[in-house]
Amino acid sequence: MSIFNKTNFERQGNTENDIHLSTTEDVRESITALSASALRSIKIFTPNLEPQLYDKDGLREKLLAFIRGNRHAQINILVEDTTLATRNGHQLLRLAQQVTSSVQIRQMPEEYQHTDMSFLIVDQSCFIYKPNTHEQMAIQSECKHRANKLDDFFSLTWEQS
Repeated sequence: MSIFNKTNFERQGNTENDIHLSTTEDVRESITALSASALRSIKIFTPNLEPQLYDKDGLREKLLAFIRGNRHAQINILVEDTTLATRNGHQLLRLAQQVTSSVQIRQMPEEYQHTDMSFLIVDQSCFIYKPNTHEQMAIQSECKHRANKLDDFFSLTWEQS
């Protein structure tokens, strides 16, 4: 078991071009923009599909365009709990039901739950990282070093889920 080490993550690697996002709207817009730029893969690690960020028609449309534009497109989502999202008819859940071959949602193993962070990785090269899911602040970055760390953690968790 390898739990992600959040200590100093934000200061590792190349931080010169990091974009600090301070509002939910900023984070939501960045998620939509990065998703629109995806070429091959999108990976989302989230406790509850964060409806304030991911339950938006605009994002769903971008993800659907991404999937339709590339037959190798893949969206993988790791989530702690989908109870609220299921009850409210979350856009990502509906998308996963619509395109089952390209969108997969898995529940993360218990030992990875309650990590109190979330992130989105696009094409293993850029990411949006929220160190605390209860706050609005996030970082958008193209740092390969940190993107690889997040991707390694995601892949390990995905394999165990």
